[in-house]
Amino acid sequence: MAGSTYSQAKAAWKVTLGGEDLTAKLAPRLISLRLSEKNGEEADELEIVLHDADGKVAIPPEGAVLRVQLGWERGSAVTPGLVDKGSFTVDEVAWDGPPDRLSIRARSADLKDSFRTRRNKTWKDATIGAIVDDIAVRHSLTPRCHADLSGKAIAAAEQGNKSDMQFLRDLARRYDATATVKAGTLIFAPIGAATTATGATIPTSTISRQQCSNHTWRRASREKAQDGVEAQWHDKDDATRKTISTGGTNRKRLKKIYSSEADAKAAAVAESKRLKRASANLELTLSYGDPRLAPGTKVSVLGFKADIDATNWLITDAVHDMDVRGLSTRITLEVAA
Repeated sequence: MAGSTYSQAKAAWKVTLGGEDLTAKLAPRLISLRLSEKNGEEADELEIVLHDADGKVAIPPEGAVLRVQLGWERGSAVTPGLVDKGSFTVDEVAWDGPPDRLSIRARSADLKDSFRTRRNKTWKDATIGAIVDDIAVRHSLTPRCHADLSGKAIAAAEQGNKSDMQFLRDLARRYDATATVKAGTLIFAPIGAATTATGATIPTSTISRQQCSNHTWRRASREKAQDGVEAQWHDKDDATRKTISTGGTNRKRLKKIYSSEADAKAAAVAESKRLKRASANLELTLSYGDPRLAPGTKVSVLGFKADIDATNWLITDAVHDMDVRGLSTRITLEVAA
């Protein structure tokens, strides 16, 4: 492990390759380590930059899998311990200079190549849970569909020349959810849910202004903002196209025509929640980084403007930076719908 001091606080990290701990070898050469965690539709990214003035740093083989842990060794203002941030497959390496340095870029390692294969399949009279189970088994993954969604009936869903991952993400968007693969598990869960797909309660983190070195808050114009959503569906009995809405006067109309009223309503409600979350955003930088903060975490804030403190927030992106100064975290938050 390696790190530096922020007033008695010492940051720590650990990198392994195939079970071999490389931290002691890399620590004297570390220029920076950055982990960018995205929402469910994007892969997490890892970048490690190392000194190579003596030319002794080996170039990692293509496809090498690195496992990363971040945290703190000690400090009164931090929570000591390492947080496992998962595995990453090396997909790009660059060597430049002078002074010579090696840059290693990797993406989250859980997404299998088979997930990118395009397929044609029609799903009729199925549940979300059954669809997740079927796709998970196909890729030798463990299915974890949140209880709030597993029993949702799907009248019809067309997987027209889409990969399984893209199909699941499209389905997730219809229900304001995320579809991700973590540690060999296919997870399908609502955005901002109070519990995980396994039923465990998701705690809300509290961040005070004193913890932040920088902050930026933005709110969209209320006059221009869309305050509702409408979606159309095809009524087979009447052979007509019907519309359902979530209310409002400046409604957004979804382009897709749905096969049932239930599917149209689900899509309209999901889009309405997305519009609410996008109504304001907050960016915070914590000098004492916290690797426990990740997309999907609910956050309450203290010490800012009254309106900001009164808002319930949800993390959409988190960037953890480790360098000679220690560990910092930058998060982007939106309104929790």
